[in-house]
Amino acid sequence: MGELVRGSRILGTSPKGKVLEITFRGTHEWTHGREMNEYIKENLAEHNPAAVVFNLLEYQYAFGDDVTGLFRASVDLLELKTPDARNFRPVCIIARGTTYASLYDYFKSSRILDAFRIDFVSTLESALERLRERTGEMSLELPTGENDAV
Repeated sequence: MGELVRGSRILGTSPKGKVLEITFRGTHEWTHGREMNEYIKENLAEHNPAAVVFNLLEYQYAFGDDVTGLFRASVDLLELKTPDARNFRPVCIIARGTTYASLYDYFKSSRILDAFRIDFVSTLESALERLRERTGEMSLELPTGENDAV
C-alpha cells in the first residue's frame, strides 16, 4: 500500500478566524479516504478555522467517492448548532492534472460544487485570492516556514 503523507499549518488569520491549510501527498488508494477524513476532522476540531485550503499538488487521485472530508469541511458544524445558521466555511482545493480533473468532475457531477461552494485552483496564491474574494474582508499574514506536521 502507498503511504499517505499529511500535514497542516495555519496560513494566516482573518477577522473571522484562522485560515488552515491541510496537505496530502501520495498516490490515492481506497484506504486513504478514511485516513484523510479523520485527519480533516481532527484539524477542524483543533483549529476551528474560518477557511480551509486543501493542498493536493503532490497527491495523485484518479477516482473514488471516499474523499468526503474535502467537501464536508465547508460545513461549519459549530454554526449549525444554532437554529438560524446556514453558514458555509470557504474551502479551496489546490490541485493539478488528473487530480484536479477527476475531483472537479466528481464534485461537479454530484452537485457538490454548487451545494458546498467549493473552489478549485492550481496554486496557493490563487486559493488565497479566491478566499479573499469570498469573504470580502480576509487579510492574510502569511507565515514563513514549512508545514508543522508532515
